[in-house]
Amino acid sequence: MRLHSLTLRNFRGVKDRSVSLPAIGTTVVVGDNEVGKSSLVEAFALVFELPDDSKAKRIADIQPVGQDVAPEVTVELTLGGRELTYTKRWLKNRATELAIVDPDGRRQSWTGREAHNEAERLFAENVDPVLWQTLMVSQGQSLVLPTPADAEPLITAVTAESGTPVDGASMPLVTAVEHEYLRYWTRGGRPTGEFAKSAQWVATAELTAAQALKAMDEVVADIRRAERLALDLEDLSGRLGEHLKSVEELRIRKKDTDEILLRRDSVRARAETARARLENHTRTRVERERLLAEVARFTEADAELAKRRTDAETVARKAAETVRAAEAALAEIVELKEERRGDVHEAERLVSKLADRAELDRLLVQQSELVDVRARIAAAGMVLDGVKVDDAVVAALEDARAKVVEARAALAAGVPEVSVRRVGAEVVLLSGTGLDAGAGVKVPGELEEDVQLLVSGELVVDVPGQVEVRVHAGGEAATLRSRLDEAVRLEKDLLKQARVKDLAAARELLRKADMVSAELQEARRTERSLTANGDPSERIALLCARLGISAATGEVEEDEPKPSGKQLPPVEDVPGQMSLFEEFEEDTFDFSDLVVPAMEGGDLGAAERALEDARAELAVAERLLSDAEFAAAQARKAADEDRSEAQQARARSELAEERLAAAVEALVAARAVLADEEVEGEEEKATAEVEAVLDELTAVQAQAHEAGADEAAGALNDALAVATRLQGERDVLRDSLRTTEGRLEQSGRDGLATRRDTAELELAAIRAEHEGLKRRADAARRVYETLGRHRAEAQTKYSEPLQTRIESLGRSVYGPSFKVWLDDDLAVAERELDGARLRVESLSTGAQEQLAIITRLAISHLVSTGEGSVPVIFDDALGWSDKGRLRDMGALLGRAGDHGQVIILTCMPERYEYVPRATFIKLEA
Repeated sequence: MRLHSLTLRNFRGVKDRSVSLPAIGTTVVVGDNEVGKSSLVEAFALVFELPDDSKAKRIADIQPVGQDVAPEVTVELTLGGRELTYTKRWLKNRATELAIVDPDGRRQSWTGREAHNEAERLFAENVDPVLWQTLMVSQGQSLVLPTPADAEPLITAVTAESGTPVDGASMPLVTAVEHEYLRYWTRGGRPTGEFAKSAQWVATAELTAAQALKAMDEVVADIRRAERLALDLEDLSGRLGEHLKSVEELRIRKKDTDEILLRRDSVRARAETARARLENHTRTRVERERLLAEVARFTEADAELAKRRTDAETVARKAAETVRAAEAALAEIVELKEERRGDVHEAERLVSKLADRAELDRLLVQQSELVDVRARIAAAGMVLDGVKVDDAVVAALEDARAKVVEARAALAAGVPEVSVRRVGAEVVLLSGTGLDAGAGVKVPGELEEDVQLLVSGELVVDVPGQVEVRVHAGGEAATLRSRLDEAVRLEKDLLKQARVKDLAAARELLRKADMVSAELQEARRTERSLTANGDPSERIALLCARLGISAATGEVEEDEPKPSGKQLPPVEDVPGQMSLFEEFEEDTFDFSDLVVPAMEGGDLGAAERALEDARAELAVAERLLSDAEFAAAQARKAADEDRSEAQQARARSELAEERLAAAVEALVAARAVLADEEVEGEEEKATAEVEAVLDELTAVQAQAHEAGADEAAGALNDALAVATRLQGERDVLRDSLRTTEGRLEQSGRDGLATRRDTAELELAAIRAEHEGLKRRADAARRVYETLGRHRAEAQTKYSEPLQTRIESLGRSVYGPSFKVWLDDDLAVAERELDGARLRVESLSTGAQEQLAIITRLAISHLVSTGEGSVPVIFDDALGWSDKGRLRDMGALLGRAGDHGQVIILTCMPERYEYVPRATFIKLEA
């Protein structure tokens, strides 16, 4: 199919527009948004799909809102070798017209529903719907990769190119096998339909039979359980009766032993009371003995501590006297040290003053040198500031001089030379323009001697009243003269800017400037050396202030004015150089009038030696002071220790006195309660009472042991616990027996045996039917899988032409490493680039769109020569591509137009500026 033209009237926002398209090549239809580009594709689809009397909403949507007009579409195309002109108008004045021109030139036409049916038949016969939908990319669908496995023209093309028949593409055998397979299995291989239901019926029957058999097994188990429970209940009831007899015997025994236990508890209480009384008397005796021993110990300690206190106070008084003597000696040595320190300070002051005077003398000499150096720097700087000549200026003057010489030589060689000589007494006048008689010769005027003239303009030789001769040099001479004048003017301008007379003067001035620059650099190095430690003038002023020296200036006579600066000599022997140096005034303070008086106090060496002697005497005094301070510190430390020891002895003595008083007071209080001689008697009486009670307790304990009183209560409790447990077990067995007997009675009424037999018969019948279905299902699956395997092998072969075509087109965009893999639907599943293999969905948006376009172009290329070919239509594509990819994709779209019809709709024409040989159609609003 080839689309030649499309005309829309009253279609959405389009009032009347006709677009003609080349039958082959790439066409780019350009227009702004909402100008009707996408309406072209929609109109082509509607004209073949819906009749003129359709009431579909799609027809109502294409009518302009608020206008009572009829949407109309006319399309001209080639379809199956026939040329069609097809017009359809909807809603108002409905009409359908179809005109066909056969390849042999025969014309046919239809109208109304017949025209619609004939056009629909021809479109269905010649255009595969899958291929048409694959190659027509609507707006917003450029990222969708095609899956063209069901497109008959593509299958035919790849079959023809690969030489492999496409088994199963449309063969009835595959359809029948697949239909039979799907009766029993899903596409995923799970049972379905009647086969799945049969399996469910088998499972249900098996479950019913199993439940019936289980119910019968449970009845048998209940019978056995009932027999066992009856026997266990009888045995347990007998053991419970015998155990209850034992419990009664133990209860009687416990009652007989309770009286013995009560008497034993009473004796134990009296024994505890007697033992407590004995312990109380024993503590009283021990406490009395402690108080007596404590009074004796504190009395002895008090006497000892009082003696130590007296000795410590004596030692502390002697240490205080030693401290006072050491502090007196320390005060004398401190006074001596201060005296020596004053001597050192005086000597240091004198040395510092003499050192400052020596430093002042040195700095005055340095300052004088610095003043001279700075004067040289200022003079050199002023010289260099006045020089306007440098290497570049000299080079420019040399070039200008060379051009003047060259122009003069060219003028001399290119213009006539005239010799004029007066031979008589007549007056000969010379005048004209462009005359050059050599240096120093005045050309215009009366001729006085022989002259040779170069004529670059006009020469007039006039003998008044007799002859007038005019000589013209011609046009070339004027040009040579103009060049000479220009060269001379340029040389004069350069000499004026450099302020020199000629080139030799400029060279000499540059040499003198270089000498001055070298002197300037040397002076600056000397200045940096003299000021490396700072400006001497600041240090001089500081030293003068420290030494108390003031500057005094001499008197200046009135008839001898003081110069304000220094006059620098000019640079000599520089031709044409005027005054380069001006007067300059020094900025540095002049110390030449500074009055420095003579220094008193001897020379610096003697003062330094006196300072060393004073420092040595001060060091001796400091050592004596250190020794005295150490001795005083030791005395203070010893005095502090002795004083502390005396205080501690006093505190210990006072504490001992307090403890002795407290112990005596406690002893007096205890004796007031009970005398010393009565304490031991009370303890002996309590001991006898305890021994008597313990003997009675031993006798009662022996009687309880003999009667087993302690074990009777425990044995009774254990027996009662066992009886309770046996009674619980008996009740459980009785309830279980009743429950089992109830189930057995109910089972007899339900007819479980009959249910079991019926379930087994039904299970056998259902299994037999299911086995037959299973054999048919397994056979269908084997045939389906075998045929599918062969189909997949064939599909791998026939997909190779499409894969090869996609890779060939893609390598022109991505390079030689581009590869693709197709799935069973012939859709691109994976892409490899530079060794990296990725799923299509993992690619970037731009890469997915480019791959979708390449795939459709490859499909179009394969089917372009067949009768089923259709145009490739892209509506608003390449929106995610960078400039480099747009260039490569544009070249690819241009080549695709060589094999078929490629139509591109866009509002951004710059995306397709790299498409070669493209036809651009501009849609105006």
